[in-house]
Amino acid sequence: MKSVTDNLIFWGTRGGLPSGDVASAKYGLATSCVELAVSDRHIILDAGSGISLFGKQMEPNSTKAIDILIGHFHYDHLIGLPFCAPLFTGNQPVRIFLPELDGRPGIKAIDKLLSPPLFPITRQMFADSVHFHSFKPGETLTLSPDILVSTSLFPHPGQNCGYRLQKSGEDILCYISDIENTGATTLDDVIAFNKDSTHLIIDSSYTQEEIKSRKGWGHLNLGDIEFIAKALPDVQIFMYHHDIFKSDSQIDTDSKQLLSKYTNVRIAQQFEKIQLA
Repeated sequence: MKSVTDNLIFWGTRGGLPSGDVASAKYGLATSCVELAVSDRHIILDAGSGISLFGKQMEPNSTKAIDILIGHFHYDHLIGLPFCAPLFTGNQPVRIFLPELDGRPGIKAIDKLLSPPLFPITRQMFADSVHFHSFKPGETLTLSPDILVSTSLFPHPGQNCGYRLQKSGEDILCYISDIENTGATTLDDVIAFNKDSTHLIIDSSYTQEEIKSRKGWGHLNLGDIEFIAKALPDVQIFMYHHDIFKSDSQIDTDSKQLLSKYTNVRIAQQFEKIQLA
């Protein structure tokens, strides 16, 4: 059984760049970062600018383990990493899991981002308690004796790794950001990967009209979300990775019809906390 301490927290919900528009504050200004807080560790999905907010609220003397799972290596999913305070204190064991995408080890992307002239420091500035782990999508990661993470590739420029988290033998969360519906089976693959998870966080950047001029950008549209929602009526689906240029009111307008039709769909909001027990 899941513990009452299992909470899902959205620290960043935007895609592309952090938004500075206060009209976007309800659904979030920071880029991709979600926390699954369980009894013995913080499981972090992506290290966009939202991870700095996670680190900022951390108790300074906390020794609770942190596991960071990176989906892919576009900068909006990595830019918060050198601003995450626990990576420098040395108080907490931190593991950063990097998928091998397009045949390239992820550590090369980290070293490219964290180096002059792109950034003033390198990863050698992190505390000795920070360790990087490479894996190939399709492998299962063991975070603890009772927490397993299944991984799988999904279509996105440069590829993207999706994660399905299982606790005590129960699938509780599936996270897929970013993804584009590029093949005949893409959405069916999402549905199959989700299996019996109770919650799904998924890219929903564009409307069906907008996607016509954004082919190859690597994202889903609301029609894709409707297809998934219909196939997974018992799964709570969070629409995620909101376009930087969309205000809260525009997201509401775009999503109104979908939300009225499917009660298992909601819009991810920055700082929202969901109890999974």
